[in-house]
Amino acid sequence: MNFQNPWWIDKNRIYDDEQIKKVLSLNPRFIISPLNDNLLIIGPRQVGKTTFIKTTIMNIIEKNTEPTKILFFSCDSLKDKDDLISLLSQYRSLINPDNGFVFLDEITFVKDWNIGLLHLFNGGYFKNSMVYVSGSTSVSLKKETLPGRPLNKVILYPLNFRMFFDIYFKKLNVNTSSILDVKKFYNDAIKLVPYLAELNRALLEYLKRGGFFATNYIKGDPLASFYETYKDAILSDLAKLRKEERIFREIIEKIIDSYGSRISENTIAKETSIGSHNTVSTYLDLAENLFILRIFRKMEGNKINNKSFKKIYFIDPFIYRVMKRYTKGLGTLEEKEIPHIIEGIVGEHLAREYERVGYTFFKGGKEIDFIVENLGVEVKWGRGDFRDLKIDKGYILTLDDIGINGEKAILPVSIFLYLLSSSKIFYTKI
Repeated sequence: MNFQNPWWIDKNRIYDDEQIKKVLSLNPRFIISPLNDNLLIIGPRQVGKTTFIKTTIMNIIEKNTEPTKILFFSCDSLKDKDDLISLLSQYRSLINPDNGFVFLDEITFVKDWNIGLLHLFNGGYFKNSMVYVSGSTSVSLKKETLPGRPLNKVILYPLNFRMFFDIYFKKLNVNTSSILDVKKFYNDAIKLVPYLAELNRALLEYLKRGGFFATNYIKGDPLASFYETYKDAILSDLAKLRKEERIFREIIEKIIDSYGSRISENTIAKETSIGSHNTVSTYLDLAENLFILRIFRKMEGNKINNKSFKKIYFIDPFIYRVMKRYTKGLGTLEEKEIPHIIEGIVGEHLAREYERVGYTFFKGGKEIDFIVENLGVEVKWGRGDFRDLKIDKGYILTLDDIGINGEKAILPVSIFLYLLSSSKIFYTKI
């Protein structure tokens, strides 16, 4: 416990922390402001959850808080709820019997962590304290894990395109706009046309680097420096959940081979050595809960058809590159892949901002890439035409075409992504 909290001995030792040193050395420097609430922070590995916790601790120390009132513990070494309860009991009896700040990192792999945490809340261990806990999986969040909601659940995703542009290029003075009002969204988008060349250049960079902080502060291709880090983090999580790497790898390779196309669990099972569509379904759900994949299901009116074919994308373009190298041995992007990766980026941005995002297709093979409420979004990347969208309302996204016809708008992808995305770092849809 002492080893993980060196500021108990000397408060200035917070600045010796590796994550803190890295953050303070960055240019531009980006530090997420602390949230004054009890939080359960989940998100993919390497997205910056631990760094956020450490900078929050730095912020608290700089306000002259007594250092022993701040507990940080990485829960990787804890087996179950009893270990968790024992940890807090020791802290309260030996270090700080009073209120304070408790930060428990990577708690969601601890067996029955939610039961242990609820016991600690009910037992008064967190009375008058601020509590942050973090994790890399939402598996247990499908059901209510903490009755009474002592923690607010939030997701920390990789940067969306708007935040990527604001941080690493320049911030544009325009508000986020709702895509549900096509004419207003189009009129707002027109204001960004003078920045189109720079937005497109940034989108190509985002395509290569993605939204992870670490990949955006080095020169050259980030895959060379971070492939092993991100790959090993994902495989470590699979091992903790006792899943077979071979099955995961075959599924991921099949997804890459069919990227942007509709695919089913049966297809994956038959075209790999896995055999069982139920096994494929289990691994797909797990990969989605580990924030590796985003799965879009067919929309039929206002209903989701969970049994139909699915469209599956990685939640960040850098994860695509990592998984391509993992399964294919090479992570460079070919020209023919770019439209499909752009499509996945659009889908991910829509899913973060709107509920019930899916896709649809009609008899005869007519497909709409994404459906949000009563409108469609068709991603063309190259040239676009109003006839490309098979319903009466929505957007056709291209490289640089612009136009409007009734309730259909043709817009550049980069402008669309920038305008639809919020500038908030946390999302609360769980």
